[in-house]
Amino acid sequence: MIKNKDFNLLLLGRLITNFGDSLYAIAATLLVYKMSGSTIYSGITLFLTSSTALVQLLLSPILDKINMKKFLVLTQLIQAGLILIIPALYYFYRLRVYHIMAIMPIIALINQLVYPGQMSLLPKILPEADLVKGNSLMNMAYQGSNAIFDSLAGFLISVFGFMTAFFADSLSFVITGILFALLSKNLSQASVRSEGDLIRKHLRGLKEGLALFKDTRIFALLLGIVFINFSASSIMAVLPAFSKEEIFYSLMLAAMGGGVLVGSLLAGIEKIKAIPLGKLYTYGMGIVGLMWIGISFSSSNLALGVTLYGLGWLVVGIVNVYAQTMVQVLVPRDKLGSAMGTMVGISTLMAPLGALLGGFMGEYLSSPRTILLASTIILLVAIYWVANKNIRKLPAVNKVGDLG
Repeated sequence: MIKNKDFNLLLLGRLITNFGDSLYAIAATLLVYKMSGSTIYSGITLFLTSSTALVQLLLSPILDKINMKKFLVLTQLIQAGLILIIPALYYFYRLRVYHIMAIMPIIALINQLVYPGQMSLLPKILPEADLVKGNSLMNMAYQGSNAIFDSLAGFLISVFGFMTAFFADSLSFVITGILFALLSKNLSQASVRSEGDLIRKHLRGLKEGLALFKDTRIFALLLGIVFINFSASSIMAVLPAFSKEEIFYSLMLAAMGGGVLVGSLLAGIEKIKAIPLGKLYTYGMGIVGLMWIGISFSSSNLALGVTLYGLGWLVVGIVNVYAQTMVQVLVPRDKLGSAMGTMVGISTLMAPLGALLGGFMGEYLSSPRTILLASTIILLVAIYWVANKNIRKLPAVNKVGDLG
């Protein structure tokens, strides 16, 4: 552990916030489905919350211009207040599904800005020698804890109910707000930057990044990733209906978070790095498609469904790391920011659309059939990559530089 008061406050705050996020996300998503009885509403809700990632791309440049300490404290207190609206309406018999659907995107948008805001403080509170370790610990707290907290959240909701979960969630944000208020006063000062219109510059960089994907190798890779994200979001939209029980749903989310985390860690193993990317992409996504097709036939077997879902996300975690590495190696350094921004932007654009379509398909085709269709799309991506010689002939990740 790094011996720095401000860093430890940020890290502890991140962990508590993640627990609150897991409680809220699972409780709200399941409550929307239980109140509406329709995957259409689940899909629309996921569409609204995932769309906030696009807004984050536009708003993130302003983080350097605000009082970050005050921002962190206020965002936690605002979230605490917003969440309490749900049980308050419930106890006065006024709660409707559209109330939850309106509150969820607001909280999701706030959360999209809190984590990069925390990360922007690290260079101010840590010496350069501790930055790598600090980033690693924060990333572990941000992603690694999700698997544990999602499982715990599902258990608490199943035992104590939805409204208790919302009260506990509100309390977690109040505690985090108090922790952030204890940060050093010198972190209150905003950075001064004279780069003109940062948002306009951000959009211009995104536009320039599109031109970089004329490279047929990167284009084929990005096209596949877009459809994979689309399909994964479609599956997420019908998971509440497919899972039926709170604990099953939370375990599926835990399997997703744990799978991505383990896959990201495995990506650093030399034997895996030595596998040609062409084989890894094609065989890997073929395996994901087949595993998730298997989920559509496992609704009566909780352990099998959770295992197949987690193993699929493990492969996705490895592929994501190598896909980003491939772009970083092939794209010129001075254009790398634009390329990565474009890659993230396009991916986040398709995810909400997948959620929306998945919700409608779940309503009219059933959730298992939706999972079957979405997984088949992933299998088709693998077939497309097999047929594409640019992808098929890609070398191992440590030899991609030879292609440039």
